Amino acid sequence: MHKSIVLFLSLLSTGMMFAPDIFAAFAENLKGGKTAVVVYAQNPAAQHFQKNALSRLESILLDNAIDVLDREKAEALKNVFNTLEDPGAFVTAETFVENSRKFAIQGLVAVYLSVDVTRGLAAYFSATAQADVRYIQQDDARVATLATLPMGAPGRPPSDGLTRNSAAVNAVQRAIDDACTELGVEIMDPATPRSVQLRLEGPLDPPPSLSLMEGAAGNDAIAGHAVLEKERWRAEKVTCTTVAQAGSLGAVAGYIVDTDFRRRPQRLYGSRMHLIDLESKQELMVFNCHAVEKSARDEKGTKQILDCMFVLNWRYLSAVTGNRLFLWDTERGLLQASILLPAPVKKAALHLAHDQDTHYLVVQSGRGQAAYAIARK
Repeated sequence: MHKSIVLFLSLLSTGMMFAPDIFAAFAENLKGGKTAVVVYAQNPAAQHFQKNALSRLESILLDNAIDVLDREKAEALKNVFNTLEDPGAFVTAETFVENSRKFAIQGLVAVYLSVDVTRGLAAYFSATAQADVRYIQQDDARVATLATLPMGAPGRPPSDGLTRNSAAVNAVQRAIDDACTELGVEIMDPATPRSVQLRLEGPLDPPPSLSLMEGAAGNDAIAGHAVLEKERWRAEKVTCTTVAQAGSLGAVAGYIVDTDFRRRPQRLYGSRMHLIDLESKQELMVFNCHAVEKSARDEKGTKQILDCMFVLNWRYLSAVTGNRLFLWDTERGLLQASILLPAPVKKAALHLAHDQDTHYLVVQSGRGQAAYAIARK
């Protein structure tokens, strides 16, 4: 999973190479003078959050003793440097030095903001943001650019919120923080990705208008990437696989049988899900379903995972055994919900369904269909 910021340095104004320490000296060079800060929206959604991005950036710079040009003058400067609206536009050193003296600034920071907001599983919103930065020094018009990694991929979670605005604002703050980290300034109160906790309600009779979505895709080839137990008296076999529609993730279900003829019972059973990065072909983490231990007296049905699927995209993973239904958040490695089936089943298929604003996990077995609503805690 990608967890670092990719830094691209290029000299756009003079065509000459320069040392890549321009960001390392960013804060020190700008102390004692004013810096112009401007934000450009790169898509329609970002237009609503330009002020949020600008406020966050100004606040962080001020916390680092970097004085910021007032917004009225910054807007006037945007009109002078109208080509800056294009992240790849060419700015001559002569033009920049002349106008930087006119506005009495020591440098200019231009942020190119992109925002995307989608509706989540349980009537919440999920937002991603990206803040690419272009920094121009006053004294020699040297230019440096950096691009933050996009959110919404493993290792870069989206921001959740009960409203579209709250989700987007959190994502924008995180994107600005990422950019400022690469600018070499200290962030006093870094924004963290907000998440919504989920639960399962049911079993419910499937609503008449319930629409079953396309079933989970399997790929037996990914089983070789899972780290399975292979000992003489303890072995793990694959019972099902699934691949996410996006995010380059897969999952492998393992059923463990532990044998010891000196004990009673002689065989113990357990099961778990292996999360696989399909690009690196490496196992990322393991989600336990049933521990390899003696079953409780009231525990009925097999511990074997009968079916598994990613829910909508890569972020949520579900599995059903002979007696339980599970839902995990793959990004945070957390179990969101585990619910006991009303009666044990020998065979089962998982489906995702929706009815207006509610999504359901549907367990289809020889007993018929049982729907479990995905709701917020």
